[in-house]
Amino acid sequence: MKNNRPVKLDDLISEIELQIDDTFTFIHTNTGEVITLMREEMRAAEDEEPLEKYPDWQTENIEKAISIIEDEDGAYVEFTLRNHFNEYEIMEEFIISHKDQKNREELYDTIQGRGAFRRFKDKIIELGVDNQWYKYKESKIRKIVIEWCKEHKIEVLD
Repeated sequence: MKNNRPVKLDDLISEIELQIDDTFTFIHTNTGEVITLMREEMRAAEDEEPLEKYPDWQTENIEKAISIIEDEDGAYVEFTLRNHFNEYEIMEEFIISHKDQKNREELYDTIQGRGAFRRFKDKIIELGVDNQWYKYKESKIRKIVIEWCKEHKIEVLD
């Protein structure tokens, strides 16, 4: 596989942050394009279903899926990092790194049990550390994505 074009780092970060179930994300290394396809579109391409039964907007995606499935040159790389991204772990790391002991304890309590993400987001706003959290999270995701791209020999454009 030869990477001809760099991939926009922000495109990959956006894919991780969206975390849409039943989607697959690929990087076209020849163009740098980040392609996200629904499970239905991949299945239609695999089953060689007639494109006429799909709306125009979906036909284009199914054609991309066909190209990915038939790719013999290794031009497409599946962006699997999104499947391994764990926001809960980043929340824990943020809490541990937080300087204020009282805030740390309150934040830690919010991430226990069901509804942890909602309670955490409410609590960071209440404590006034929401901007710190979003900067911390973006920095962590950015680092994870860059490392993944290095491992897969994919050049990123910052």
